[in-house]
Amino acid sequence: MKRIMKTILKMGMLALISFMALPTVAQTKMMVLSDTHVMSKKLIVKDGTAWQTALSNERKLLDYSQEIFDALMDTVMQRNPQLLLITGDLTKDGELLSHQHVVEGLEKLRQAGIKTYVIPGNHDLGNNNAKVFDDDISYKAEVVDAEMFAQMYAHFGYDEHSLRESTSLTYACEPIKGLVLIGIDSGTNGSLSETTLNWVCQQAQKAKEQGKQVIAMMHHALVPHFVGVEKIVNSAYVKDYELIRNRLADSGIRVIFTGHFHSSDIAKDYNEDLSEHIYDVSTGSTISYPCDFRELSLNENKSKLTITSGRVTALKSDAQFSDTARNRLLASLKKIANARVSNELLADIAAVSLVLHAEANEQNSRDAQNMLTMYNFGKRSLVSNATINGKITQMGLTWDLMDSILNSMLQNISAYGQEGRQNVCDDLNITIDMPLVNTNNRILGDIDGNGKVDIVDVVTLVNIILGETNIDDIEVADMDSNGIINISDVTILVNALLN
Repeated sequence: MKRIMKTILKMGMLALISFMALPTVAQTKMMVLSDTHVMSKKLIVKDGTAWQTALSNERKLLDYSQEIFDALMDTVMQRNPQLLLITGDLTKDGELLSHQHVVEGLEKLRQAGIKTYVIPGNHDLGNNNAKVFDDDISYKAEVVDAEMFAQMYAHFGYDEHSLRESTSLTYACEPIKGLVLIGIDSGTNGSLSETTLNWVCQQAQKAKEQGKQVIAMMHHALVPHFVGVEKIVNSAYVKDYELIRNRLADSGIRVIFTGHFHSSDIAKDYNEDLSEHIYDVSTGSTISYPCDFRELSLNENKSKLTITSGRVTALKSDAQFSDTARNRLLASLKKIANARVSNELLADIAAVSLVLHAEANEQNSRDAQNMLTMYNFGKRSLVSNATINGKITQMGLTWDLMDSILNSMLQNISAYGQEGRQNVCDDLNITIDMPLVNTNNRILGDIDGNGKVDIVDVVTLVNIILGETNIDDIEVADMDSNGIINISDVTILVNALLN
């Protein structure tokens, strides 16, 4: 009779859990912005030749930067995520007035209950391009240094709730219970000291040992997203990237959010022996076409991250803003490329290819594949041109490397040609598995220890609650990490399976 009652109770509990689980998926909503490059309108005392000359040599949409930032703050407010991450280059060039405008916008989010975390980029701590423009003259603007940055963004990653690494603006915090965020300061030239790297890895390993999920953010890319990217932008990715990639992957970090290159691209790479993977999720600049941002959803037990992407396509001042942004980017890239190679055909190929890369998922783009065909056809006349060959050599390129750059970029292949590493990822919409591992190196939820989480684990967990089964490793069944095994853990586990 007792066995029959337990069976009825078990069936009733499973039915109740199934009913309860469906509508109660408590996901964590996040958003990511990068390279907002806000230029305060107060830096233009009087519009004149000084500002117009500077703008004519600029590929970024600095004249729209404040309007775009303000519009995005409204978008974030409407979407109402729990967390907003901004991966550096908050301002044009570290001007105090520009930082003040950013902080003002983030403070509105804070008052609305949206937590925001930032890190500095290479444009945030002041440089010689930080200027005030007044008619036909310009002069140096007041800028922010590292100490001032931490003070101004105290509520956005640098307060007493975060652990700080002593030699940089790197920090770690737990903005959501069970989720550890590590903000990594990669400096102005994309470098991490051994001290900083060791500290980051220690924080990640500590979180892993506690059964917590870890994500990181850094301004410079963790890995090259296509072959030869460093020939286009200096310090496109961190120095000693292979070492840093290996260390972060070995420490249990599965996703790092980056920026800097102004294109939304996702690259999957691995540690040295290919046993651990890490995704470098680069987000494009909000003031460079196509003006991307990311929306994220982390499932209830924090083991699955879904990424979608959005774009700023219209503004109050320009209903056709997306067309304006694309035309300006293409024109500026052609100007830059032509100055380097002195050949209109090659300049057009380079400029259009970079725009197609910015639009993402090149492997699915007919225009991108047509551009590859155009390059291969046009190359026949270019390789015999002594002047062009001289320019190519000056840039540290060869025609073989040019082939690899364009094939890697326009087919969206990271680690191009590297056996075991080469990957193609969806740059805009992707779901990333991030299995949690407890201190005994078992996956959270894998209660029967067979290396996977399935319905058998749900039944086993119910049996534990009913006292029919014992468990030695309580951490693997404690889905909400509160030290108690109860029906809440079953609900979380069922939701994880359903999602």
